[in-house]
Amino acid sequence: MGESCQPMTPQQTLEEHYETLTPELQRAADLSLHNVKDLVALSMRAFAARIGVKPATLLRLAQRLGYVGWGEFKTAFIQELGLSHETHQARAEKLVDKGSTASLYQEVFDAHAVNLSHTEAENPEAMEKAVDVLDAAEHVYVCGFRASYSVAYTLFYIYRLFNKNVSLIDGQASNYEIFTRELTPKDVVLMIGFAPYSRESLDVLGAARQAGSKIVALTDSPLSPLAEHATSTLYFSAHSPSFFPSVVSAMGIAECLLAMLVAKHGDRAVEKIASAERFLLDSGAWVKPVR
Repeated sequence: MGESCQPMTPQQTLEEHYETLTPELQRAADLSLHNVKDLVALSMRAFAARIGVKPATLLRLAQRLGYVGWGEFKTAFIQELGLSHETHQARAEKLVDKGSTASLYQEVFDAHAVNLSHTEAENPEAMEKAVDVLDAAEHVYVCGFRASYSVAYTLFYIYRLFNKNVSLIDGQASNYEIFTRELTPKDVVLMIGFAPYSRESLDVLGAARQAGSKIVALTDSPLSPLAEHATSTLYFSAHSPSFFPSVVSAMGIAECLLAMLVAKHGDRAVEKIASAERFLLDSGAWVKPVR
């Protein structure tokens, strides 16, 4: 792969410069990374008061990392989290204005690589927790609408190969109340979504909270409404040089989650997968390759 032309995320910039920072700035960096939701929502002074450092310390941190000031550092986080208000139309216009697609091919695949790397680094501990929460569920309801539907359906389809107690809330004919009326505190709702978030997801989220069901969220930001009340949250990066957010790293983390669930289920999962595989081949649903 060629050298990536994507700029580093603010988190990656922090990580690269961390060892060169003073202990005071390292502390400010740690607190910033652990309080991103407040970082992007509050002024510099209010955020400094919230995490217990001086405003001047935050300014020095931003400048030490190569930013003009705290405002530019904060904006970088807002953009990385997909919280800027730039429309799909505006991003599409930028693509057209480039006038040449010669570099776009490489830019798109470089973005995929950066997103996957960032997503991998973000979730090792949360992944273990998500697997435990899902494994203990009496029933798992998978939910993702619009652009998130492809990830949700992949999760559901593969999950059902080794666990029959999985349902897909697909929203066909606006039917998601058929599923949400069944939710109990023993169930888990596995929700996938990124900005802009779909109204249906928020409806399902409200129903899950009312029923006392646990929530596992696959989402793009600590500020995501799906993450706010989740028992476990897995974050994926959706940056794209195209006009629409990328779901490549969302699919990657979904595949990792499924692999780890099979490993945890052990021989029981293997037996169920073997049975499903035999049925799908014998019924003709899956066609064997011609040798």
